[in-house]
Amino acid sequence: MDKEEEGKQQTMSEDQERVEPSLDDSQEPGVVDGEVIDVSEPEVVEVTASDVLDDVEQGASWQDLLESAEQEPEESSDPVVGLVNEYKEAVKARDEWEDKYLRAAAEYANAKRRSEIRAENEIWASRERVLTNILPVLDDFERAFAALPEEVRESSWADGFGLIQRKLQGVLEREGVTRIEAEGQPFDPNLHQAVMMVDDADNESDTVLEVLQQGYMLGDRVLRPTMVKVAQ
Repeated sequence: MDKEEEGKQQTMSEDQERVEPSLDDSQEPGVVDGEVIDVSEPEVVEVTASDVLDDVEQGASWQDLLESAEQEPEESSDPVVGLVNEYKEAVKARDEWEDKYLRAAAEYANAKRRSEIRAENEIWASRERVLTNILPVLDDFERAFAALPEEVRESSWADGFGLIQRKLQGVLEREGVTRIEAEGQPFDPNLHQAVMMVDDADNESDTVLEVLQQGYMLGDRVLRPTMVKVAQ
């Protein structure tokens, strides 16, 4: 058994001599069989965020780092370039989202304002329509009392109709309806509607001589212009 083990060990040593290059103690480190081999470990340079901040404190601005990063190739493995590129992408994404937010906010504000204006116009249109339909009833009361004979003006039923007329006028006033004063005033095409022009030496031209149908205002809007007779 000892001879067999010695034979195996001798065979393994011969195989190792054939595979491994021979090393001579007289050779210099890093030189094997006349060939120079770099046996030194590669130097690893780590760049942290504090190193980048140190560069900034030493006078390098973010603009300088951005410019230098733009000059570096995209496949560069420089950690500083990577950090700067990430910063640029973050700024770009922030600007895009900020622009989207501002556009959405402006569109919402415009839509809200248009909705408010539309609702306000619809309310005014509804009020004008209802109040305009009531005005002829008030006109009928005025024409009836104007044609009422003197002998019945003091009767109880005339007083009752007069009370109804005053209540109706009160309802209109509470809704913001006011009478347009026209008689004796200069003619105003925004408030008056001239249906007759007559010669009158006692009054100046374009003076309202008579109101033929009473006009009304709803707030600052003309609910119905006053029909008038004007001097020329």
